[in-house]
Amino acid sequence: MRTHRFLFWLILTLLAGILSFSGCNCNGKNDHPSPTPQPAGPTTPTTPTTPTNPVYQVYGLNFSPYKDGQDPNYGSVASDAQIRERLKIIAPYSQWIRTFGSSNGLEQAGRIAREFNLKTAIGAWLGREGVANERELANLIAAAKSGYVDLAIVGSEVLLRGDLTLNQLLDYINRFRQAVPNVPVTTGEVYGNWLANQQLIDACDIVFVNYYPYWEGKNVQQAVANVHALHLQVKAKAGGKEVIVSETGWPSAGDTIGQAVPSPDNACFYFKNFVSWARQENVKYFYFEAFDEAWKAAYEGPQGAHWGIWDKDGIMKGCMQAVFNGETMVNNWSCRDLVGGPGTPTLEFTYVPLIGSFDNLQGQVWHVLTPDYAVAVYIKVGGGWWTKPFWNQPKTLINCDGTWVCDITTGGIDEQATQVAAYVIPMTYEPPLASGDLSLPAVLDQNAAAKLIVTR
Repeated sequence: MRTHRFLFWLILTLLAGILSFSGCNCNGKNDHPSPTPQPAGPTTPTTPTTPTNPVYQVYGLNFSPYKDGQDPNYGSVASDAQIRERLKIIAPYSQWIRTFGSSNGLEQAGRIAREFNLKTAIGAWLGREGVANERELANLIAAAKSGYVDLAIVGSEVLLRGDLTLNQLLDYINRFRQAVPNVPVTTGEVYGNWLANQQLIDACDIVFVNYYPYWEGKNVQQAVANVHALHLQVKAKAGGKEVIVSETGWPSAGDTIGQAVPSPDNACFYFKNFVSWARQENVKYFYFEAFDEAWKAAYEGPQGAHWGIWDKDGIMKGCMQAVFNGETMVNNWSCRDLVGGPGTPTLEFTYVPLIGSFDNLQGQVWHVLTPDYAVAVYIKVGGGWWTKPFWNQPKTLINCDGTWVCDITTGGIDEQATQVAAYVIPMTYEPPLASGDLSLPAVLDQNAAAKLIVTR
């Protein structure tokens, strides 16, 4: 299925192979194509940002050097001069760079980054083409043996796209480790795939995790709180292994997805909010991304061209400067206020879609500390009960204000569901999974702080 990236993020890791992305080398990082490209808004050509001495440097930036008229899917080559020109702009502002591929010029990125005293997380792009994968891995190994790689990233969202099986991905990771045992190795994946695959955690030296509240339709005011809650889950699953945020960001233009509105102000708000969280919580991260890249609009829709801290001409977007000035925000992610004050936990549906609708279910929880609880949602369709949104994502997070949203139409004929059930459960409790069960497990009632069932 070829669709907007947010659908892939909603599906996350339902099954390897359900989703496909046909034969793309995509070294510039574009994982999720769209069937209807839309043009990005015009920008005024100006002189690239003059490097300054910022008060604060971000930990790392996701870096891709492509300019207008270039598209790695069509074999565009990034020259040394072009990589050097782009790195010169961002080097004063970041300690690390992260790349996504090791061919068509990108294999030189680590070497050139050393000219700017940058630490390097260098990627090998893995897809469905075995020959291309071998070239990527060989180039990454060569760069690592030459001392240009501080962290090796073997694949980016490979499991999310279904390009490789888990065992195939593990084989590439292990081959790199055998070739260069002194360089730590990992892969970049969405949080759902890390939570669902202990083998992947065990195989990697670092858990390198992607969070994109924009693609999941989160309100920007609540987005970092959502990231915080997810990060706590990933850290618990990692069992003491270091967890680094490999990608997160917010576009400055594009389509509205759910409650997620792309705009310059929201992009700057998220950047400042996320970095404030990372600094206070001592989380290492690579922000997505350094520059706007026009070519991505053809694959992700208009927002694909607007993820950069700098625009496509190398001009920093104005309000992004606040982060580099050292400005931070107060904690708005820990959610330690009791929603509604003391009382018996209660649950209500604020919006139940009609039969046939693909809208999301929305609700409100009262009288709980939201980080300590989640909502387990089930629908009855075709005579049986099913876990929503997915088996490997059976818990819906609750926002700081007690609101929550769940996608209940993630497969089959879900839109025809006749009943919807929700349970407020402790975050530490793993709800039973339902797949066409005739009745809901009684154990849910024994562990839930509140529940609600509606017929529609």
